[in-house]
Amino acid sequence: MSWIPTHRISVLYMLASLWMVSCTERNDIELDSTYRRLVVQGAVTSDSVQHRVLLTTSSEYFANIPSPRVSGASVELSFNDQNLTLAENPFFPGLYETPEAFRGVPGTTYKLDIGQVDVDQDGQFEEYHAESTMPGGAELDEVALRYFSTPIIKGYQVLMWASHPVEQKDRFGFRIRKNGILLTESLSSYTVLTDDLFNSGYLPGFPVGFLSDDDPQQRAYPGDTVTFELESIDQAYYDFVTDAQLEIVGNIPLFSGPSANISSNISNGGMGIFAAYSILRASTILEP
Repeated sequence: MSWIPTHRISVLYMLASLWMVSCTERNDIELDSTYRRLVVQGAVTSDSVQHRVLLTTSSEYFANIPSPRVSGASVELSFNDQNLTLAENPFFPGLYETPEAFRGVPGTTYKLDIGQVDVDQDGQFEEYHAESTMPGGAELDEVALRYFSTPIIKGYQVLMWASHPVEQKDRFGFRIRKNGILLTESLSSYTVLTDDLFNSGYLPGFPVGFLSDDDPQQRAYPGDTVTFELESIDQAYYDFVTDAQLEIVGNIPLFSGPSANISSNISNGGMGIFAAYSILRASTILEP
């Protein structure tokens, strides 16, 4: 680190003070409230479940209300030689579901097509498209808990043993459940990373989470079952999560560049993400 001489610090401080004083003029900014965009949240996983897609629209910046749901849309999911029409849930407008449960297969490309929506309310229907190829190839051997204690934090580290093809560029997502309850439900607590840290192809005892003794929801007791979920995700989903988490934290330092739109794989100016990802699970019981 290079040090700035004391006299230069004084000059910089004086200039910064003058700049802040000169920036006290009020500026009224008019925000365009007429430009709405479709927001898509959907996924196909390797679990055998009914898969869902939620459609909403963007709302005004200062609107203190939930995002409006998009009802009456045409939503279709296609893969291989199959075409599924997703029906809107009669009790949850804007939520579209596959007609039956099915299990996604790694290596398969899933395509989502949305129509019969007029988000910008110009009297013309718009069409949106997204697709994602489900990654696979990773193997999850086991998960274990190791107590970790310092004067600052105490709790159990969650460690995993896993492997993946060396020649394959992998991206992963981590989720942790305790006694069936998801502890990493929020986007800010969802961990994603690439395999740049472990190009050897094997992860022996890699730390993937922490159960803090100071958090009543996380704290583990003897007899508790901890389940770790290893998700193999594609590049688009990885970029979406990392961009969103950066916006949640905010730009640091103060004079960094302006915020940018969160990346999306939805066509026609749509926002959000449609992802296909595989899930591997391993559990352990905390011994007395």
